[in-house]
Amino acid sequence: MEYLRSIPEILKILKEENIHTWFDLGLFLDRLRENRQVPQVLFNDTFPEFEKQINQSNIAFISFHYSIDGVTVEAAKYSKLIKNSYPDSDIHFIAGIIKPESHKVLPSFIKTFEIPEIQGFNDWKLYKDFFFTRLERGSISYNKLIIDFWEECLLMIDKLGNYIISNQIKYLYLINVCSNPGNVSLSLALVLLSEYLGIPVINNNHDFYWEGGSRAIDIELGEKKPGPRDFFFTNAHLGEFFSIIELLFPWESRTWINVNINRAQSDRLINIKGINPSNVMEIGTAVDTDVYLNIDKRKKINAFFQFEKILSRYKKQLIAYSVEDVINSKLVDPDNTKPILIGYKTAPINKFSSENVIFLQPTRIISRKRIEVGFRLLNLILKNKDFEDRMVNTRNLKITILITGPIAAGHYNYFLSLLESFDELLKEMDEKIRKKVFLACLFSELDKESFQKRFTEPVGIPELYNIASLVLLPSKTEGRGLPIIEATACGTPIFCRRYYPKNVYSEVIGEHLSEKDRLKVIEYDGKNIKSKQLKAIIERVFFPHKFSEEIVHNRKAVMKRYSLEALGKNIKDILFRLYFQMKSNDESVELVKHAFRIYQLDNNYEDENLKAILNTTNRQYLAGYGRLSFMIYLKSLIDPSYFRVEEQEFRGKVYRFAMSILKKDYDFEFISQEKILKFFNAVENLFLIREGEVKVRHDHSMSYRHRNKNHYLYQD
Repeated sequence: MEYLRSIPEILKILKEENIHTWFDLGLFLDRLRENRQVPQVLFNDTFPEFEKQINQSNIAFISFHYSIDGVTVEAAKYSKLIKNSYPDSDIHFIAGIIKPESHKVLPSFIKTFEIPEIQGFNDWKLYKDFFFTRLERGSISYNKLIIDFWEECLLMIDKLGNYIISNQIKYLYLINVCSNPGNVSLSLALVLLSEYLGIPVINNNHDFYWEGGSRAIDIELGEKKPGPRDFFFTNAHLGEFFSIIELLFPWESRTWINVNINRAQSDRLINIKGINPSNVMEIGTAVDTDVYLNIDKRKKINAFFQFEKILSRYKKQLIAYSVEDVINSKLVDPDNTKPILIGYKTAPINKFSSENVIFLQPTRIISRKRIEVGFRLLNLILKNKDFEDRMVNTRNLKITILITGPIAAGHYNYFLSLLESFDELLKEMDEKIRKKVFLACLFSELDKESFQKRFTEPVGIPELYNIASLVLLPSKTEGRGLPIIEATACGTPIFCRRYYPKNVYSEVIGEHLSEKDRLKVIEYDGKNIKSKQLKAIIERVFFPHKFSEEIVHNRKAVMKRYSLEALGKNIKDILFRLYFQMKSNDESVELVKHAFRIYQLDNNYEDENLKAILNTTNRQYLAGYGRLSFMIYLKSLIDPSYFRVEEQEFRGKVYRFAMSILKKDYDFEFISQEKILKFFNAVENLFLIREGEVKVRHDHSMSYRHRNKNHYLYQD
């Protein structure tokens, strides 16, 4: 396929495809994959020369939106590190919406561009049609959706493509748009633009739609448990529809590097989705250890002062409001939230900053964060006799649970349920204690420009970590668990759940590493809060000086594993991988052809004895399969579009087999990275070579449409 440099020309070609049905779209994508060059973009010079090209190129970061959230914070880090290494490159941030508060974390050097149509999830106009409407073949909604979808995709290609060309963008850095189908039109548009324009892509995946989601049939059969993302599989029964999702999330290409945040995600891409291991990597995270650190007493006093001013809504007197007044008087408007302090009754509060024990939950208000666990923890702590006595006998001693983030879209009812839970907690307490317990909600006030302008040294999240006695992270699920790293960098103890995915939690803590590199936390299993955990918390709250060695240990582990320098090296490794995958494929192809010629000499031998055993007049011999096992495996015999999924699974089996050979016969420590990449690229060519001196493509179920009686398939 020749690369184009004109969006009108691309749109003309795409319109001539006459996409009117889901089958039309699937066959078009099949042809696109079959006919493209490998790699799509060639670069046969050295890596230093490649870095020079990066330095002279423009790069676009694309996501659904930028706000104050994990994606935006991580994107800001990546862009800063790229800019530091390649200062002459221009970096663009493109999204459906770039919220004003995002400029708190986004670097000043970036250029921004909004395309409203590329917003994701509930803000994407086809979201409900795709995943909350059960489609059936031939129905009005089924037939209409493909037309609307294709038209919207062409619109996005027009808007996004013209911006890419006019700004001479040479590389795309995608974040989550090809891992979660929050806007499938955007994902398809990006795939087509990268293919037709020849743009290499770093596809960064924080989480995938199958993490916490399953098909209805798998749940019914008891093979999977119900999950919060099951809705993505609403129309998985339609192969021609869902195989498009399987192809796009994520797209497979030699010049697409899929960058994940944990090894389990990478294993799935290789073993199940059949993506070349050379195109799969992980990326870590980082904290700025010059910002996230233990601050001095003066700064802590300043942080408490600003904290109190925020909760008073910048008035002279701080007021705590009862839960009843907050709900009945609608003091928290879901569309215009303002910071608020909540207590047992509505009353002025004096000396709020004095002897205030802060339990910090640095998250948004969203059900999966399980904020109510903090209330349960506090209730158990207050039943401890020593703690209770301190609360009663120390005049100004008080406890505040502080939540920093906003109410997530669609979670206002969860916020109201939290208020009711907090009210019940207060009513259970002794009267002398309940007046000293508060719930504070900042609703991301620290990120707002109006707050920033009020103080000469406005505080941020690192300062809140420093005034906290304990950080809470009882989340059911986390994409990474950044508060664990931030809290330990600041020397603040953290009470955290062993969240899902458990392997992600394990990697963040460092359970695969030696003791000196592991983070020390107070771990909770998600079910029972044990007495030893309560004891550990109480000791750290009242006697923090006894745990100075633990603080130093955590700080050293963070510096070694999560510094900006470590992340910068990680990003350079990703760019090297992209560079390597843009090198010529000719050498690898010839090696594979040669290997198959030798293989065929051994395996194509026929004599009368073999013919007597294998009657192949009207059937095929499939090594590794007996009786009808292969045909039973082929769901595409029932659903013709399912071959796309089967092809991915077969590729995954081959990669698993190749990986096992490599691990069995070689010591990874003594093999260069380039040799490993060449090895897997050679394996990938089993699927790429179609015709020539040797017919080597293992089409498997895909070839069921094409194969003739003389085309033998060898599963092994």
